[in-house]
Amino acid sequence: MELLATANNTMAVKIKSKGENMKTKLLAAVAFAAMTLAPGGISERVAEPAYADQDSFCLGFEEGYKSIAGSMVIVPICPIAPITPIGSTAFREGIKAGIRAACQQYPNQCR
Repeated sequence: MELLATANNTMAVKIKSKGENMKTKLLAAVAFAAMTLAPGGISERVAEPAYADQDSFCLGFEEGYKSIAGSMVIVPICPIAPITPIGSTAFREGIKAGIRAACQQYPNQCR
């Protein structure tokens, strides 16, 4: 069995008939169908950016900053998202970073 890429970014399975039984061929075909019919397909899952949490982090940063400084302030540029710790989310880490940034800018608003 071989996994081949075609010209239009789809995948194909080439099954050799020598030495492989029918169960192996059927299993390979079912596995291939499950991979290609899943939402997003193979090509979209591979093409996801490594830092997909940056948007969530920035939304949290804005929310955290405005929670201290007020809703009518100009929010500074969002910093680069750090690695999210286990048990947390990028949004939650963004809120904490936004609160820290607002407390540096407006120390009288923080305890």
